Amino acid sequence: MSSQSITPLAHPWNLARLMQAPEVIPVPELNVGDIQAIYFESEPYRGKPTRVFAYYGVPAEASDTKVPAIVLVHGGGGTAFLEWVKLWTDRGYAAIAMDLEGHLPLAKDSDGKRPSHDWSGPSRQGEFGDYALPVREQWMYHAVAAAIKSHSFLRSLDEVDSGRVGIHGISWGGIVTSIVSGVDHRFAFSIPVYGCGYLYEASNRYGEAFARMPETYAEQIKRWWDPSTYLPHSTMPMLWVNGDADAHFPLHLTSKSYEVSRSRRSESLLSIQFGLGHSHAKGWSPKEIYAFADQIVKGGQPLAQLTELVETNGQAAVCYMAGGSLKTSELRYTLDTSDWFHMNWEVAEAAVDPLQREIRADIPEGTRAYFILVTDEWDYTVCSSIQHLG
Repeated sequence: MSSQSITPLAHPWNLARLMQAPEVIPVPELNVGDIQAIYFESEPYRGKPTRVFAYYGVPAEASDTKVPAIVLVHGGGGTAFLEWVKLWTDRGYAAIAMDLEGHLPLAKDSDGKRPSHDWSGPSRQGEFGDYALPVREQWMYHAVAAAIKSHSFLRSLDEVDSGRVGIHGISWGGIVTSIVSGVDHRFAFSIPVYGCGYLYEASNRYGEAFARMPETYAEQIKRWWDPSTYLPHSTMPMLWVNGDADAHFPLHLTSKSYEVSRSRRSESLLSIQFGLGHSHAKGWSPKEIYAFADQIVKGGQPLAQLTELVETNGQAAVCYMAGGSLKTSELRYTLDTSDWFHMNWEVAEAAVDPLQREIRADIPEGTRAYFILVTDEWDYTVCSSIQHLG
């Protein structure tokens, strides 16, 4: 962890309350096999109590020994995905997936909406469209609270090892996960997919949303709901996952977020997945997600860890630690950074010195941005941060 002194973080949540195990109401009619359906109590909304629907499961081996666990946070259009919970229980983790918009995980109606329940809090209003409301009436306040409450619930289970619980979110869930990572320091690891910080710098609807707000509100929403506020306070290793051309979260902001978390915990990693589309199923598909979790809480084979890139006389160099032998290494570079949503990443050779555990690559003339990407003997891919030139 960084030795830098970090000023204590002021935030709107009552952590003492959120870190207590919530009241749970079983919903047996929605149980599926060993996966249990529940409501848990969450933060009041406009003076009324709220509940959050969730699916959770515990693997069979938990009857003999305490198991690790994970909180699963969906993105836009998502819900408490049963299959997501099952993916993790099949891997030996207890898991919980909650619905953050007051819905039940049932079939959508003709308008594409899932049924709601009577104890819901606020729904998300686009990109921070609720910015003018009191903080405790805004969606992000409730979403982060629900994720922390889910963690408190998992920790209360006798079958769960409370020191081995992680969090993993996709898209908007990645934003929530990034915020939670700087607020709830009980987590052992964090894996945001797509979603990241510095959203106000994005040249898409996120940046446009901040630009439309009156300046006072824009600064307030940055301070409250942009992960860049919270990442300098994170204490757990983080794995950042994004595609090379995601339409919602530009890669340079993912890299910037990764650099902050890496400054806090050197075990933090970045995995850029070329050709990765944007959906929940695609977002939970990269195998690096599961390998990273196993590495942190199961003593699994560690992924390769790259040091900070060093550039000298037109050559990039990086050292690698942990992990097995490298199968491939390459320099990915671009000659044009005018549009981070439509990048053309070209490939150049990067030479590996296995004795020195060092990778070197010549930077082609005209390069505007580059990074080094490696694949190990188990086909896990990680990369350096993105370096900008001019």
